[in-house]
Amino acid sequence: MASQFIITVDVGTSSTKTSLWSDVGELVAHASSAYNLHRAKPLWAEIDSDIWWHAVCETIKSVLAKSGVDLASIAGIGVDGVGWTLIPVDDIGNPLRPAMIWLDRRAEEETIWLKSLPEAEELVNLDANPLDAAYITPKLIWLKKNQPDIFNSAHKFLEATGFIVSRFTGEFVCDYTQAYGYHFFDIRNEKWDQQIAQKIGVPIEKMPRLCGSAEVVGTVTEKAADQTGLKPGIPVIAGCLDAIAGALGSGVVKPGQTNEQGGQAGGVGISLDHVLVEPRLIFSHHVIPGQYLLQAGTVGGGSLSWFRDQLGHPEAIAANLVGQNPFELFSRQVERSNPGANGLIFLPYMAGERTPLWSSLPRGIFFGLTYSTSRADMLRAIMEGCAFAVYDNLQIAEEHGVSIDEFLGSGGATQSAVWCQIKADIYGKPFVIARRADGGEGGHDLGLFALTAFGIGLRKDIGACVSDLLPKRQVFEPSAANHALYMELFEVYRSVSRKSMEDFVRLDAITRKSYK
Repeated sequence: MASQFIITVDVGTSSTKTSLWSDVGELVAHASSAYNLHRAKPLWAEIDSDIWWHAVCETIKSVLAKSGVDLASIAGIGVDGVGWTLIPVDDIGNPLRPAMIWLDRRAEEETIWLKSLPEAEELVNLDANPLDAAYITPKLIWLKKNQPDIFNSAHKFLEATGFIVSRFTGEFVCDYTQAYGYHFFDIRNEKWDQQIAQKIGVPIEKMPRLCGSAEVVGTVTEKAADQTGLKPGIPVIAGCLDAIAGALGSGVVKPGQTNEQGGQAGGVGISLDHVLVEPRLIFSHHVIPGQYLLQAGTVGGGSLSWFRDQLGHPEAIAANLVGQNPFELFSRQVERSNPGANGLIFLPYMAGERTPLWSSLPRGIFFGLTYSTSRADMLRAIMEGCAFAVYDNLQIAEEHGVSIDEFLGSGGATQSAVWCQIKADIYGKPFVIARRADGGEGGHDLGLFALTAFGIGLRKDIGACVSDLLPKRQVFEPSAANHALYMELFEVYRSVSRKSMEDFVRLDAITRKSYK
């Protein structure tokens, strides 16, 4: 039997990554295309969704050219995308305005209004998620209030994955892992709640069809084939949220397994077999039927990039001269600083914070600076602060009796052994990196491969497929002494975080007044 191939497309916050896989799970070719967000106002974060589609077309053409595979051998396409994104489209799928992505928090007033409704608690319980400006629901209300012509003329309201799938197939769908962005999604019964949608003013007929992530929802159209260089007729699955693909690709395939994603948008996903409502955290479907993910989302992962851009010019120059990544040089410096960064604590709220604070007002803080503080201490404090932000959420999960059987890491941060060890020491659990046979990490594209292979019938079990492709485990064992130290420091971290909330509000008011 001739070989078949699968294409996976990961539409992220800052770039789109496309991979071509053989039917046995070997990575054949990979390509990426970067882009920038548009921030016209402080709380806005938009992108022309056609830029996403251009990146998809460009990267698909690139992997086809690199691989030279027969187009007729491509058996399926899987897509994941960023969450909490609103894209109103017309009846042929053209976007009517730029996409408002997860970082967009313009709908603060609309969130306050939603929280004031008599049905507010019902919205949270129905969807198992808090009311916050980052979600799609407040963005919909903002659109209706501020751009009513677009709201009324929209044929469908799509999210990022659904938009790309519509470009491939012409079909309008929303998979279960993306649907929780809408608070009229009945997460237990997997359907739109027409009565709740009506109460908040959203016409239910403008919503796409709900479906499972592995469902084949259509095939590549003639137009999409023209634009991507593919053949028409290739099956396309509904796809999923990028964080879910990342959790799957890290090895989270059964309840109790947990993934920490170390990147610009960090956080954790703990697999459960039941719905749990905890408004301080995030909750969604897993792509594996019968499983869900209790999630936490942090934004501190970009703190090291900030340090590189603002204070890391020596490392950037040195790295360029020796052909290394500046982050490798940062990690070497961190190894020279003691656990606890010699009394320096960093709050990584460089863009506010998602869980558990749910506020755009917190800001980054170095707490404990002295004349003896070194660059190594500052870098270590950043790494420790990002891990403390995650641990802050794990404490809440444990309040509900949630247990973690295996802690799996993924993302760019796993390239730093010292950072992985910091996480093991802070979490007090072995921190595990599941790897492919060739030593490479899993991740979004591997998770998407397994999901797509299952959807098109090449694999009988999603979880077994992932486990087969991740036969190796790199384990960082926690130090009991370091964990004890970190627990004392975490109490200081948490105290500074909560005591600063009122001051963050005051600072924001002063800043807004001063810089108008």
